[in-house]
Amino acid sequence: MVNRHSTLSILALIAILVVLARGIVFVVDSRWSDQEFSGGQEFDVDRWLEIARNLVNGKGYSLTTYGVSDEPRPTAVRGPTVVYFFAALLWFFGDHPWLIVIAQWLVEVGTCVILFFIGIELFQDRRVAFTACLLFAFYVPGMIFTFRAWSEPVFTLVLAGFTLSLLRALRHPSVWRYALCGALLGLAVMARPVMQFYPLVILPILVWATERHWTTVLSRFAVFVVAFAIVLSPWVVRNYLVFDAFIPGSLWSGRPFYEGNFVLDRPDYLRHRGSEEGNLAFQKVLEARLGPAPDSHDAGSYARIKGISELEIDRIASQESVKLVQTFPGRYAILSTVRLFRFWFHHRLVTFVIIGGKLPKAASIAVVNLALLGLAGAALMWFRGPWLHLAVLLIVLIVYNSAVYGATNAVGRYSVPIMPYIMLFAAHTVVQLLAKWRVSEVSTRY
Repeated sequence: MVNRHSTLSILALIAILVVLARGIVFVVDSRWSDQEFSGGQEFDVDRWLEIARNLVNGKGYSLTTYGVSDEPRPTAVRGPTVVYFFAALLWFFGDHPWLIVIAQWLVEVGTCVILFFIGIELFQDRRVAFTACLLFAFYVPGMIFTFRAWSEPVFTLVLAGFTLSLLRALRHPSVWRYALCGALLGLAVMARPVMQFYPLVILPILVWATERHWTTVLSRFAVFVVAFAIVLSPWVVRNYLVFDAFIPGSLWSGRPFYEGNFVLDRPDYLRHRGSEEGNLAFQKVLEARLGPAPDSHDAGSYARIKGISELEIDRIASQESVKLVQTFPGRYAILSTVRLFRFWFHHRLVTFVIIGGKLPKAASIAVVNLALLGLAGAALMWFRGPWLHLAVLLIVLIVYNSAVYGATNAVGRYSVPIMPYIMLFAAHTVVQLLAKWRVSEVSTRY
């Protein structure tokens, strides 16, 4: 009873710290001006909220191409997990930016609580779990994504839930735990398509964890896959009916791949280009293939004028990207390595290191991430213990995300959803160092 009461007190403190830290940063940081916080395009940069609004207003799962027509068209560029989260908020509570922000702070509370239990499951040490939660609560590079309608908060929550459920399924196997793993991974895929290939990783993890007992492996994997497929099936069926294609995640994979690699044929291919420049380059590709379109101002409006579906746009982008990679394999390998640094240390700082110019504010993010990575590395090299066996699950998740973004396209924000796992290892190092310091202090006194 005492232990349970103590845990509840810790979780309550964690919830207060998460909300308080975000509230303070939101008020202090001048970037979140009234104009940006109006609920318009600046607030809804990736247009998750627009789809949610269309759903609530009876216009279906759709987007509008600005400057071409006000009539929304069915879309699959954003998966439904985050969209339906926003739609539920709008439906029950109304449409106001403050609602979205506060709801995302509460989502962060949920992620932090799950992180606490992941720490307990992995290290069997509440000190490590609580320290990781403190790092998460005050991690400014992550909290800024709760100040607009981004996908990071919800995706991070679902991914954390999947990680905890997999840890517990491996430690205490049961049918319902493996089904929960599959269901949560399905939600993660529909939040960010980066996770759509992760079921292929689960099988070798199960082989490793169950010591190659194939009957056990296949039965557990079958439960996982069935649950995964059931969660994905409504979205997959809807997309097949609308686009006549199998789309498990979203139609936003070819475009980012092109955006990350369209520079391979240029001398300064290591310089990072933003979405706007990539969009203009892709529009030229479309015009070269399909002819010009008067009054088009980006690839989206071009596609609307030409009557091209999102599916065809994504396929063209993928085809052009593959051509560039095949033509410049050496440059692609170098650029992919550079993208790993962009992923962990922010693309603006990496651009500064390569190109020069004025030191960006992102340097502070790089310093924080470097410190966390250094502490995490120390845990894996010098403070290893029995926890390392299960920690392989977290390491695989970190490596998988790094590799996918390194191979396709990477900016600083993409590392935010997996930073909680770096924080867990970093927290273990902090606890070990503090314990050694206390022992040293006691021995010095006596």
